[in-house]
Amino acid sequence: MKYREPMLLFHGTGRGFENVTAGSGPLFSKPYAARGMAIGDFNNDGALDVLVAVNNGPPLLLKNQVGRLNHWLGVKLVAKRTNPDAVGALITWQAGDLKRSHFKTGAGSYLASHDPRVVLGIGKRTQIDWIEVKWPLPSGRVERFTNLPRDQYITLVEGQGDPLRKR
Repeated sequence: MKYREPMLLFHGTGRGFENVTAGSGPLFSKPYAARGMAIGDFNNDGALDVLVAVNNGPPLLLKNQVGRLNHWLGVKLVAKRTNPDAVGALITWQAGDLKRSHFKTGAGSYLASHDPRVVLGIGKRTQIDWIEVKWPLPSGRVERFTNLPRDQYITLVEGQGDPLRKR
C-alpha cells in the first residue's frame, strides 16, 4: 500500500488553477506521509505560510516569499455578542478598484488549526478604503471601519466601527 505521496502546489490564475509543483523546488519531489496542515502568517510579514505535519518526522514549514511583494492588512476579529473569534463573520473590503469578501471560518486540517487572523490582500494598491464586517448572529450588526493602516496587523472589535444598516 502506497501511503507516501509528493506534495502538490497550485497557483490561482483567476480562471482556475495551474499546477506549479515541478518548478517549486526539491521539497516537492520527495514523498511524505503528511496528514495535517496549518495555514498562517508564521513570521508576521503578511504572506501566508504553510506548516505540514509529517508522520514520524519533523514538520515542514513552507515560507511564502512572494506574498510580501504586495500590500495587505491583517485583521483579528473580536466579537462581543457571539463566539469571541467571530466565526461566521463576513468581511468585505475595498481598495480603489478592488473589492473582495472573506467568510471567517474556524476550520483547520487533521489535528491542526489555522491562524485565526485574516490577511486582506490589496496587491500594489497603497491603501484600503474601508472594511465592512457583518458580525455573526445573534448580533448580525454590520459595521464599517475606515482610516486603516497597511502592511500590519490590527484588531477590529464589534461595536467600535461605524454602524451600517443590517442587510
